[in-house]
Amino acid sequence: MKTISEKPFWAFAFLLVALAYLFGLFIDLTGDSGLYAAISHQMVESGDWFNLKINGEPYDQKPHLFFWLAGLGIQFFGNTNFAFKLFPFLYGAAGIYFTYRLGKQLFSDEAGKWAALIAGTSQIYFLYFFDFHTDSVLQTGVTLALWQLAAYLQNKNRANFIFGFFGVGLAMLSKGPVGAVLPFFAVLFYLVFQRDFRQFFHPKWFLGILISFLVISPSLIHLYNSFGFEGLKFYFITNNFGRISGSYAGSSNDYFFYIYNALWAFLPWTVFVVFALVTEIKSWFNSKIRNIWGIYLLGSVFVLFLILSIAKGKAPNYFLIAVAPIAVLTGKWVEAFINSGKFNLKNLILYITVIAGSFNLYLNTIVIPGLFEYQGARQVLKLYETNQVPQNQLYNFDLEEYELFFYSKQPVGEIKNWEYLHEVMEMPGTWLYTNEIKYNEIIKMNYNIDTVYQIRQRGMNRINLEFLNPKTREQSLKPLYLIVTGSKNAE
Repeated sequence: MKTISEKPFWAFAFLLVALAYLFGLFIDLTGDSGLYAAISHQMVESGDWFNLKINGEPYDQKPHLFFWLAGLGIQFFGNTNFAFKLFPFLYGAAGIYFTYRLGKQLFSDEAGKWAALIAGTSQIYFLYFFDFHTDSVLQTGVTLALWQLAAYLQNKNRANFIFGFFGVGLAMLSKGPVGAVLPFFAVLFYLVFQRDFRQFFHPKWFLGILISFLVISPSLIHLYNSFGFEGLKFYFITNNFGRISGSYAGSSNDYFFYIYNALWAFLPWTVFVVFALVTEIKSWFNSKIRNIWGIYLLGSVFVLFLILSIAKGKAPNYFLIAVAPIAVLTGKWVEAFINSGKFNLKNLILYITVIAGSFNLYLNTIVIPGLFEYQGARQVLKLYETNQVPQNQLYNFDLEEYELFFYSKQPVGEIKNWEYLHEVMEMPGTWLYTNEIKYNEIIKMNYNIDTVYQIRQRGMNRINLEFLNPKTREQSLKPLYLIVTGSKNAE
């Protein structure tokens, strides 16, 4: 992959990439990652790592694995961005290693190295390795499963079979049944194109399913204890088919959503990926050079792509699990191109890696931290912790800024109904954080209000070009309000 003279340059490139990832661990939280941080923090505080809750209410949206990983960091290092992200990052980074092993298993050591480089320096990895979602760790279990199941199909080693379904279980413990989609269809396509139909109903597959169910059993028990059979139904049916149909979440009819998101997701390797996929698909129509492992990888990705495209619920992070298998095929293409001797592709890849690392290092140290200053929760806590009188309570009313519950040094109350709101607003020294609609309603109720702070904010999960442009940024900010009732001292 590199000669001795190239080693310092590759070391410099990898250093830039590593620093970009490192500084990403210190960036603030937003959106889903803020919610996951609050759940993890409350899990550690309560000492109950089994029954997941958010502000006292049982939580059913995601399984346990991400929260256990995040909780380890919080347990050891406290409530910081770095602590929350550390173990999800290390576990997620293992997925890059598994990408290498998958490429090596199916094609060659060289192809595996290029695959790991392409996946690990793709823009979607840089993004979701600082803005953590459950997909950030889901991809690790999926890639482990693809690697080990491929190894089993090649050599029939029982250990590979066990680890393959263990990987499926880890994937399902990260985000639910979607973790089984790629491994299932990969094996299915392999058996179909090998015409090994006798394997379809072999009892061993039930043993594999049992292994996966043992891994996900903590989440299934938690859901049943907290929600009964509705919890299990939610895990297997509602949260998956409900997002496809839109009956539970989502309303998008954009069937090309993942096509144009894939264009930026694979940057700076998009052109390489396109050439690799075209080459692979063309080979399927040439019986002399057809490779069953290309069908194993890309066939399963096509099924996933179809499911995601017709689903009403869409988000770029859903595509993250497809990056590794596509990167492996691209690594195979890169190796073949280099061996053809047509062009010094190695140097080009080196330069691109340096550019990708430098660009994301700049983003993670300068640009993105600056944009996070416009997050509402940080502004509120700065005002509250600077100006509040001891024992005054901060409350959240009708805002989904869960990072507020994670960052606050004191417990933050959550108001879930108007009766409780009336109770806390009658108390002097209440600090209430709410949206513009609720603020206008509260002002009409003639409470004893001492101070009102307007919080001009923009959530980082809702950025647009107007916000990114410093000249128009102020116009993109939305008002939220921090209301302080008459203080106890004033009485």
